[in-house]
Amino acid sequence: MAKRCGVRGRRDFLKGIWVLGAGALAGRRLSGLSSIPLEGRIAGLSGGTVPVKNGKDLAENAFYLLPLGAVMPRGWLREQLLVQARGLGGHLDETWMDVGPESGWLGGKGESWERGPYFLDGLVPLAYLLGDAKLKAKAQRFLDWALSSADPSGMFGPKSNDDWWPRMVMLKVLCQYQEASGDKRVIPLMDAYFAYQIRELPKRPLRDWGKFRWQDEVLCVL
Repeated sequence: MAKRCGVRGRRDFLKGIWVLGAGALAGRRLSGLSSIPLEGRIAGLSGGTVPVKNGKDLAENAFYLLPLGAVMPRGWLREQLLVQARGLGGHLDETWMDVGPESGWLGGKGESWERGPYFLDGLVPLAYLLGDAKLKAKAQRFLDWALSSADPSGMFGPKSNDDWWPRMVMLKVLCQYQEASGDKRVIPLMDAYFAYQIRELPKRPLRDWGKFRWQDEVLCVL
């Protein structure tokens, strides 16, 4: 009897939580998403609303990511992004030297591994979803440096660190930036880098984080 009541009680509890949660989402949190038709949600952005699908030589996916800006925040959701922009999300480089002016991802002699790319992985979508010119300018310094850092081999990023892993994070940043801005420098850099990587991987295989997180880069390749 206790066992039966316990199972049934848990089911009823979970069912009740699901109903309450669904109602809250429908009534409150989903109001944070833009109700503007999809075609009009990215006014001022260059990326478009149509997801990039796999090429003819690849299997078709069941789902495709919408490009950055295809869905714009409103209401509660926009307010949460503003909280992030007013906090460390928008000001981390002013308080933490690892992503400050001496960052290796700005050509400096500071931290040259994953911290700069991770900062940008939040900053770039934040800047474009809010249409914040100051945040865009802050991100652009890193983006311009990264896009101008490629050498003739196709390698890009800080010379002091040749780990594949931080570049996987930066590639995700560049994908989002290209979707939102249409910057024509991004895809040629990525093409050259992937060609370089194919040549180099037999001599310098994936290690550490890159060995376990290579799927992140596959998404960028696709």
